[in-house]
Amino acid sequence: MAKKTVQVHVPYGVLLERFDELLGKNINPEVLLDGDALDNATPYDLARIRESFGGKGLSITIHGPYLEINPGAIDEEVRLKTVEQYRKVFKAAAYLKPINIVLHAGYHPRKYHGNASLWLAQSMKTWPEFVSEAERLGVTIAVENIFERSTDTLTTLVETINSPNLRLCLDSGHLSAFARGDMDEWVSALGPYLAEVHLHDNTGNADEHLPVGEGSIDFGRLVTLIEKYAPDPVYTIEPHGEGAIERGVEAITRFLEGRPSPESSPDGQSS
Repeated sequence: MAKKTVQVHVPYGVLLERFDELLGKNINPEVLLDGDALDNATPYDLARIRESFGGKGLSITIHGPYLEINPGAIDEEVRLKTVEQYRKVFKAAAYLKPINIVLHAGYHPRKYHGNASLWLAQSMKTWPEFVSEAERLGVTIAVENIFERSTDTLTTLVETINSPNLRLCLDSGHLSAFARGDMDEWVSALGPYLAEVHLHDNTGNADEHLPVGEGSIDFGRLVTLIEKYAPDPVYTIEPHGEGAIERGVEAITRFLEGRPSPESSPDGQSS
């Protein structure tokens, strides 16, 4: 398997606070730009991130805001607030020059009472502006699953927009905690459209954001399926908690390189 680059999810404020440390660790940052960060980010700091990390050959991705916004919201005020936030994301992207911009799809079966057509109609008011901007900047929007129970809404959105600059992001933790259907079904359906994969673990009961290997998700199987159906997405870990970055990078690097877990000896017995 070819060596893969692993991005690390880092909130914008944390990146600035730990700038020299994270730069020294050669971390490829996925910069979380939430509402507060978008309000406080300066062209100087955004350009400094790009020049410092990019100058070392490190790649940058963006994770946009998601709290209290929804690109397919039934409430038009919420949808327009989302548009306002996304415009700020793309202004920041002009400085950061990311590979991908991860944004959420916003479909929740219960909130829409199963009416995916309503969600899609509202979504189509939002996405064309930003897909055009992504095409202009040469970046890819990766729309992430959260509460979607099936792949249908995500694939329908991508096929309706029909642009190579609107792709998907498969989140392993959300898949485990919220989706119906098995991993094989999801990866085979989304594979042709995957630009990014988010990797974090849980026990299947909640979105715990554990480092890879500390929950019950079969990451060996997941990586094998991705290699089969979507051989070249960006991999991003989303660690929460002190020390989780290092544990997460080490764990997923083992999976991507096909190395055994350190807990197992060469004969497969626990050590």
